Amino acid sequence: MSRKRADKRQASRGSSGKRKRPGRAFDGAPALPEPRPEPMATRDGTPRVASCRVMVNPAGFAFGERLDGEGSIFIAPPGRGGAMDGDEAVVAWWPGPRGAEGTVRSVTRRARTRITGILRRQGKPWIVEPDDPRVLGRADVVGEPKEGRIGQVVVARIIDYPGPWGDDLTVQVERALGEPGTLATEEAKILIEHGIDPLLPPPVMAAAAKVPTRVLRREHENREDLRALDFMTIDPPDARDFDDAVCVEVLGRAGKRSVGRVPMRVHVAVADVSHYVREGHCFDDEATLRCFTCYLPDRAVPMLAEPLSANICSLVPHKDRLAMVVSFVVDEAGKVGEAEVRAAVIHSKARLTYGQVADDLAGHAKLPQVMRNRIAVLREAADRLQRARRRRGALELDLPEIKVLLDEDDPGRIRDVQASRATPEMARAYNLIEELMVAANEGVARLAVKHRLPVVYRVHDVPEDERIERYVAVAGLLGVEVDPERLRTPKGFRGFLKRIAEHPRREALHQLCLRTLAQAEYSTHNIGHFALASPAYLHFTSPIRRYPDLINHRVLKAWLNRRRGPAGPAPVPRMPPVRQSREQAERANDRERATVQAERDAKALFTAAFMRDRIGDRFEGSISGVSAGGVYVTLDAPPVDGMVKRARLEKEARERWELDELGARLRGTRSKRELKVGDRVIVEVIDASIERRQIELALMGVLSG
Repeated sequence: MSRKRADKRQASRGSSGKRKRPGRAFDGAPALPEPRPEPMATRDGTPRVASCRVMVNPAGFAFGERLDGEGSIFIAPPGRGGAMDGDEAVVAWWPGPRGAEGTVRSVTRRARTRITGILRRQGKPWIVEPDDPRVLGRADVVGEPKEGRIGQVVVARIIDYPGPWGDDLTVQVERALGEPGTLATEEAKILIEHGIDPLLPPPVMAAAAKVPTRVLRREHENREDLRALDFMTIDPPDARDFDDAVCVEVLGRAGKRSVGRVPMRVHVAVADVSHYVREGHCFDDEATLRCFTCYLPDRAVPMLAEPLSANICSLVPHKDRLAMVVSFVVDEAGKVGEAEVRAAVIHSKARLTYGQVADDLAGHAKLPQVMRNRIAVLREAADRLQRARRRRGALELDLPEIKVLLDEDDPGRIRDVQASRATPEMARAYNLIEELMVAANEGVARLAVKHRLPVVYRVHDVPEDERIERYVAVAGLLGVEVDPERLRTPKGFRGFLKRIAEHPRREALHQLCLRTLAQAEYSTHNIGHFALASPAYLHFTSPIRRYPDLINHRVLKAWLNRRRGPAGPAPVPRMPPVRQSREQAERANDRERATVQAERDAKALFTAAFMRDRIGDRFEGSISGVSAGGVYVTLDAPPVDGMVKRARLEKEARERWELDELGARLRGTRSKRELKVGDRVIVEVIDASIERRQIELALMGVLSG
């Protein structure tokens, strides 16, 4: 492991190397099994232990993913020691014939406090039949359930966890979710599975009812008055929380044809959530636990109560709102000057949608001329920033994103599944805001580095050598040669992506690229952002929906207050110790993974429901992934993912199919036929399971290989 990566991990844990996480009942539990007896020693007689996250397989065995990043440990069924899937545990291990093997010594942190399942009765006792196949034991219900009836899906709180020598657990039924197989029930299961509570606690709701609905005059104190600037918001049409507004001033005199030759001052206004969400308040306690808003196809589960997120903290048009404003000058070449940050009061002049901006960029003049002029200036500023980012090597991956369109009158009915940025004009509209947000986040990060502020950075490490070598090998299999050294720098990586821009397997190569790159995360230890080719980056522009942004707002306010700058009225947030920011960063990383997975699972659920009416239909698509279980195919339209199981391939072809060592192709042992990443295929939908959130396909033909 590189010294830099080791330093980063140590910095994220503190000097003790132990993780600390705050948590309420559904995020952690005090009931832990007794430590197991000492396991067998290693072959050389030296005991070795590692802190791991236990990942249970439905077959009964498990893997301990080491928290220090040093690989995984195989755990046979007898050695799970009462650990459930997702738990953190101390694992004693030893070298085995196929790698590290081990046994759980003790569970240190429980991942689950609730399970979902179908309520059953076996004679007199009640049980919950777990939905998740990774929950292996019998779930006995305490007493008579007060909620739910036989056959319904229920949520049950875990009372007693499995002991060191078994898998059975004891639960108490809390509430019924509904009948199995319905969208509402299955979506509720996803939220419970990932520890996302769809309901805010009563104290938070009571406090939210008292939130002011307008900015008071005394709240203008120690703020800059920027209400004269022409701020406006650009968001999706169904957005309710507007946490950023933008404005660009052209410096100096410029006509229509010379606007690109003069400097511009960009202003990014971000909702001043920290003014209303104070440390120690129930709003902050709840936001700390949630960390992120979870966006589902049919709704959002917010980090903050609606009176905050959709009202007083939302930069709605034609109303005074409190904001933290980041301003910077962008010259003709896209070079950005030092950022200026201050607390302010603004007054947004307009609210536009991405669709309106896309239409304007396409030349369809539907907006007033004054708005069209503002969009043109915003686009020019974004173009300068984008060109500068490209020159320094920032990566831009062509990855499909889908949007589930629901019927307005019947949200349970899915009208269509489409690409979220279906046209170049729509992509440019989104990019307009993205470029300004990235520049604002980088500007604040540079300030934090310069003044050694205890912010939470958004870091993205260099790709690991093993992943690069595998990517190079797979690219070679697909007919693309690449020097691995080029992929170790952002500029080199960008040059490679530019070279394959017209390659027929471009999308597959971009998907593989994403798997090659490290995962971005939050940390107080700045190592830069590889994908953005940025020496320092953080999140500052979305405090309504991301807790790390709120942390950074507080840090900047405390810094401004020390300098006697515009930090807003007292009480100003205190400067947090680095230890506190580090713990919050760790918490945010955990919750981000859970929230992102919940959003993916929900999309998979809705796309499976959408494809139920298309069983028997045939579609063209591309192989997006290969595994021992089969091949994954992304359909062209609708852009949904399905799987052709290897067992079906072998049954229909009457031969075995073997996975190659790269995990990029299946090969028939008799015919030598190959199915590899990027191949164009014709498939037929043969099953769409809401409960499993899966679409099963049958291979009907190969268009290109």
